[in-house]
Amino acid sequence: MYLTPAQIKGRIKNVAKQNGSDPITLLRIYMMERFLERITYSKYKDDFIVKGGILVTSMIGISMRSTMDIDTTIRNFDLTKEETTRIVNEIKDISLDDHIEFILNDVSDIMDNMEYPGIRIHMDAKLENLIVLIKIDISTGDVIIPREIRYEYPLLLEDKSIQLWSYNLETILAEKIQTILSRGLLNTRMRDFYDVTTLFDRYNDQINYNDLSLAFDKTCRKRETLSLLEHYEEILCSISEDSTLQNLWKNYCRKYKYASHIEFSTNLEIIKQLMSQMLEIE
Repeated sequence: MYLTPAQIKGRIKNVAKQNGSDPITLLRIYMMERFLERITYSKYKDDFIVKGGILVTSMIGISMRSTMDIDTTIRNFDLTKEETTRIVNEIKDISLDDHIEFILNDVSDIMDNMEYPGIRIHMDAKLENLIVLIKIDISTGDVIIPREIRYEYPLLLEDKSIQLWSYNLETILAEKIQTILSRGLLNTRMRDFYDVTTLFDRYNDQINYNDLSLAFDKTCRKRETLSLLEHYEEILCSISEDSTLQNLWKNYCRKYKYASHIEFSTNLEIIKQLMSQMLEIE
């Protein structure tokens, strides 16, 4: 039994009040979950692997992280616009009696410095007279070490979860650390610093450092950045002294209050600690 439109709106209002969250952001997350649940009912349920912001938000909680899109990688299919359009249309048209309608607007190649080949989907998600734009980024060829996992994704408004394939913790951390180090002083993605720190705080006792070391190595090989292993300390030192990045972090903390308790230097210390642990494995 799915929620009625009135129940959806009421529960979003309640969650927003409890967490101090933006109701529109919560509605967008709810709409994205509706698409994810449709994946679980589709014949493609074993071909999609969830990653990125929607996964991290689920792991640390909506009061600690917001997200604007769904990031996935896909396997067993050619990642072309035609094939992706066909698959997404099949998934969005699955009827769940949840009062949500998806309208496909655009399918395009991702051109904005993505590490893996990708397709971007823009859809309208409609609940009665409410329309929310959602974005889905689909990649292929991702390096997942040792393998993807079955993840129990807890739904925002209901006391239940859905089963999805997802990145494991070590691959999430490896990709984010590689991105931070490889972009260095040119990095503007403060959420990567936040995610590494928050995931470390929450899951430190669950990190498998053998897997993390291997995932980082494989990610660097895939992205042709193996020199990061040798030069990470000087990169982190340069980042720590850069006033532009320090100001970007301050702006991020002002925009997202859930990050305001974290000093920029704390992020760098945690990355240094993770790198040191990885090198000990080698």
